[in-house]
Amino acid sequence: MNKSRTLKIFRWIILLSILVLTTVLGRLHQIIKIYPSIDAFCPFGGLESAWALLRYQVLLKRVALSSVILLFTTIGTALVFRRSFCGNICPLGFLQELFGIAGRKVIKRRFNLPVKIDNILRYLKYPVLILFLGLAWNTMDMAIRPYDPWVAFHHLGSEDLFSNSLAGFIILVLSLILGFFSDRPFCKYLCPMGGFLGIVSKVGITKIKRESSSCIDCKLCDKVCPVNIEVSAKELVTSAECLTCSECINSCPVNNTLFYVTPGKKRKRIPVVAVLFGTLAIFAISVTITTVTKKFLWKADTGLEQKVERLYWGPQRIKGDNTLVDIIQVYKIHPTYFVNEFNLTLEEEFYKTLNELNIEPSKMEKIVNQLYEEAGLEPRKLLGGGSCGGDH
Repeated sequence: MNKSRTLKIFRWIILLSILVLTTVLGRLHQIIKIYPSIDAFCPFGGLESAWALLRYQVLLKRVALSSVILLFTTIGTALVFRRSFCGNICPLGFLQELFGIAGRKVIKRRFNLPVKIDNILRYLKYPVLILFLGLAWNTMDMAIRPYDPWVAFHHLGSEDLFSNSLAGFIILVLSLILGFFSDRPFCKYLCPMGGFLGIVSKVGITKIKRESSSCIDCKLCDKVCPVNIEVSAKELVTSAECLTCSECINSCPVNNTLFYVTPGKKRKRIPVVAVLFGTLAIFAISVTITTVTKKFLWKADTGLEQKVERLYWGPQRIKGDNTLVDIIQVYKIHPTYFVNEFNLTLEEEFYKTLNELNIEPSKMEKIVNQLYEEAGLEPRKLLGGGSCGGDH
């Protein structure tokens, strides 16, 4: 296996791992709200909230500090490796890419818009960027959320998908269907984060150079480019559309014909491996440091003991080490019910564990479920899990 093929596989492994991780995080939030929504892991949420954070020292609704951390990490990456976030990190971009790979296998070709129309449509992402930043400014909320295909992806199968994210779902479906025939349509035409990074990347250090003296004009670089840049006609790729995905370099059949370089008169070559793993390292270091310093939170801090916090997953998590106070605190059951049910006479008994009171956890689970059923409720949904609508 040659080096280029190996680097392609590593890129896919990184992208697939991030897609799986973010999907798991999104599903955890759907199950129980002590886990943050996917908005907390989206750098565009940080961009929408940046002005509010600077002006009012508050974050927009649903935005966590982690999204702001990811925003500045993404900007830092763009200043070095341009739009490498889009090409090597973004899970929504990779999701479209997977459909594109399937399309290439099935229909053996790509269907691209006429160049003039394509060039005009690419500018759409910039008005979209301005529109949603302006709306966020006026509404103090994540205005893009109902239209966000990534949010819709994380609500697939939920009851509120069509009520809260119908537009986003339509955009998601169209992006994936069109992605089967043409590469990364949402990235090229509508993604506001892509538009923002396109602006930042204009001052980015890393660019692709083509050595015309060794180029055999096979145009394979043009065919594999996910954003349809005509690499074979450039001496230096400076387009804001370039995702720094390295597909053109890895696919070039002639060694040292396409490569990354630094700016200036004495341009130095940058290995593809340095761009790929450099991007990953910037994100890994940023997330690791902020996780250790407890700025990047993977789970909401409830302030509860672990034995109490686990009850938020549902009454099936009730164990013998839980007390009646734990049950009351989490499931909001009036203490008098337990007084009557278990013939309690002393207040201290509420602080004893179920084991100490000789109450089987399975019996307590049955009681909680029965009370909620009689009230027409489902305990896990009431506690924020499931798909009960509202603040997802």
